[in-house]
Amino acid sequence: MDYVSIDTFKKACVMSCAGLISYVLAIAEKMGREEALRILARLHAGMADMVKENLSSMGIEGSDARAGAKLLDMIMGEHMPGLFEIMERSRVIDTPQQVVTRQKGFCHVLEACQMLGLSVSDFCPILHEEGFSPIVQVLNPGLRVRVGKLRPEADYCELIVELLPGTVTTSG
Repeated sequence: MDYVSIDTFKKACVMSCAGLISYVLAIAEKMGREEALRILARLHAGMADMVKENLSSMGIEGSDARAGAKLLDMIMGEHMPGLFEIMERSRVIDTPQQVVTRQKGFCHVLEACQMLGLSVSDFCPILHEEGFSPIVQVLNPGLRVRVGKLRPEADYCELIVELLPGTVTTSG
């Protein structure tokens, strides 16, 4: 963050996210909220094609939950550089079957939803689960992403990458 202050960066992230959410809500008035959110999730899921094309050069080894979490971290770090540094993320479970990442710091989605008077629980699960699962499924169709706890009801948000039982993996 050498070019702008952290506060300016945070404000830009929140305003960008609030604009996107407002756009989705405007579309939702025409077609319904869930369908509008699913369309947005499909836009995120579209990154799966980019992953397929570039996977060999991304340095991802294996096809378990750890590999899926590493892939998401790489993509999110590229998509929103600088954001991880202020999110206060920590891994609380890190096994081949499940990776749980907790976030308790800055969240532009949380702040944008609060600014717009929306519930995060109405927004985040569809966007993250349907948007991120196809990306990790490039590695293994048995992987999925889901949301655990969410703020402000909990003290932190959880993003979970898990391997469905009985799924075969390649070692990393």
